[in-house]
This record gives sequence, structure tokens and C-alpha cells, in this order.
Amino acid sequence: MPQITVLEPLQADQWFVDSPDLREFVATAKDIISSTTHNRAETLNTLEPYFAALLKKENWLPTNFAQPNPDSGLGGGIGQWLLYRSQDRSLTIFSLVIPPDEITPVHDHLSWGLVGLYQGKQEETVYRRVDNGELEGYAYLETVGTYQVKTGDIYHLLPPDNDIHSVKATNVFAPSISIHVMGNDTGSIWRHHYHPQQQSVRSFRSGYSNVLFK
Repeated sequence: MPQITVLEPLQADQWFVDSPDLREFVATAKDIISSTTHNRAETLNTLEPYFAALLKKENWLPTNFAQPNPDSGLGGGIGQWLLYRSQDRSLTIFSLVIPPDEITPVHDHLSWGLVGLYQGKQEETVYRRVDNGELEGYAYLETVGTYQVKTGDIYHLLPPDNDIHSVKATNVFAPSISIHVMGNDTGSIWRHHYHPQQQSVRSFRSGYSNVLFK
């Protein structure tokens, strides 16, 4: 099991992409999150149409946040670019750039979240953990389903039953780009990297391609 991650608050909100469209979305997201504290399913459902509108807008994501990263903490040249992080780390937004035909490890997020495909096509395989987690290094996963995701599609992350997946870019010539809106500082915390065939699990931190751990 991953160690409990204690992260110090930041001095201020961090904006790595400063665009009016993103600032408007963050303001709306904060209002929705604060008003739906006790029901995160409601948070996701209420926030989704605003997120869908952001995905449809053009030119708000700079090209340097839409590139693979050869030094990726996720492997396979996968870029995880932090776009925004709130002072208390309770809201992060990042882009995930997967080169053609590459696949993420099977992983969890340990938080509610929305994932929307900004560019390209993906294949998402969703898993459910069915062991009790008491045996260190061991995890037994069942496959829930495999889904084809196209540009503009959005799916929900909501632990414990809807939080483990792997994602493959099915584009031929260009990377797929998804935008993640998460209720934690996903790249900085310790979470799980699963190996379903070996029935094993280890702790990992993915980091961000543009930010050092802190």
C-alpha cells in the first residue's frame, strides 16, 4: 500500500497555463466543488457540462503542454503536464499526452475526477480491485470493461469502484491528449501501479513533466 502522502499547502494557486478560458473554468469548478462537498457524484455531474464546454474551445492549451515526454514518470514517453494547481492542492488540472500506440500502466488516482479527451482516440480498460488489500504487494483485479474514447468524450473517476484503469492511444500518427480535472494533487501523491497478470501492486508517484516534486 502507498504511504500516506502529507503535502504542505502552496503559497498561492499555481497557473502554468494562464488563459481566460481556463481561469473561467477553475472559478466555476471551485464554486461547484465547495457546494457539493458531501456528494462527489453530484460534483462530477454538475461540473461535466462546463468541462465539456472547455474541451470544445480551441487554442487555450499551448503546444508545449501537448507534447510527449521522453523522461516520463509513467513510461512510454507519456507526458503529464500540470496546467493548474490550487493552493491547498484540492484541485489540479493537467494534460496527459500519450504517443501513438503507447499505453499507460494500470493505475489508480485515489480521488474523484473528470477525464475528457481533447485530441485523438483512446482505448480505456477499467478494472476493479477485489482483494482486501491486506497482503503487501498483492492485488487481484477484475476487468470491468474496455471502452473506445473519442475526442470530446468525458468519463468519471470516483473511488473505490471507478478509479483503476489503463489508457492506450489508438491514434496512428499523432498523440492523444486528455485533460484531467482532479480532486487531489495526483502527480505528487503516492498511489498504486498494478500488474494484473502477476497479481501484484507497488507504490509510485507519477510526477509532472514540468514541475519538480514539492
